[in-house]
Amino acid sequence: MKKILIVLLGSLLILGGCFQMNEKTEEEKEQEGTTPVQDYVGQGFSFVDGDKSAERVKKQEEEIKQEAINYMKTTYKTDVKVNNVVPARNGAVVMVECEEPIQFHTSVIVSLVLNKDDVGSARSDEGEAEKAIVRGLYAKAYEEEFKNLDAFSEEIAKKHELFGMKNEAIDKTSTAGFVKSHYFISLSSLSFPSVYSAFLENQGVSADKLKELFAKDDPKRQYISIPMEFYSKEDKLPKQEVAGKISVELKQKEGLPKGTYGITIYKNPIINRVGLPGGENVDVRDIVK
Repeated sequence: MKKILIVLLGSLLILGGCFQMNEKTEEEKEQEGTTPVQDYVGQGFSFVDGDKSAERVKKQEEEIKQEAINYMKTTYKTDVKVNNVVPARNGAVVMVECEEPIQFHTSVIVSLVLNKDDVGSARSDEGEAEKAIVRGLYAKAYEEEFKNLDAFSEEIAKKHELFGMKNEAIDKTSTAGFVKSHYFISLSSLSFPSVYSAFLENQGVSADKLKELFAKDDPKRQYISIPMEFYSKEDKLPKQEVAGKISVELKQKEGLPKGTYGITIYKNPIINRVGLPGGENVDVRDIVK
């Protein structure tokens, strides 16, 4: 009998150990889950193999932040603040924001030196920082028009009972350049070489000069898109006619920035690990203003 009890006890301990080993951490649960957009502030946002470097990133976070700040200042002549440091494969992705003289979000990748307790070099994905800068410059050039778009998008969201992304979530997860709660600017720096060069030469380039250069590089505004994104209050899509009504209101609205707009309405949840909605949506595209 004693032998049987010992065997049973041993088996339970082994099984208990297995259960404990397989039990997910709160962080893992957050990464795998979803959150209502109105409550999402970047929880669970992660990159591949980030768990493997998480301890080192936490230990050397201040050095990593400073490396990212120095990189943006040296390479792009901009001062940025750090909004988030996210562990990644052999390094960290640092989510940064420039507030002056233009506003934009982007990211810097800072490596960790293998087998040494050192922070390595910083870099950005090809073209990412450049396009973020040019998007911020477009917003500077047409500041009043974008203020009108801010007011219009908030009015539309309230009228149709829709949500937008919270500012804290944008700060911690977005690299899209000029991003607001209900819209962002989409364009490539490659289409605006004069604009980008002018900024590198003079970070205080005026709005009037920027307008002139945007018109020179893209006289028909065919390379500028402004996607507008909204979220349902529930985990279901509204009818297509809601997106249609918003598109009609958009077409009728005066004083907005020039570009090709799109209206997209998603369900309510955000996928935590990527900071984005699921793909299912109702939309209206190619609205030229």
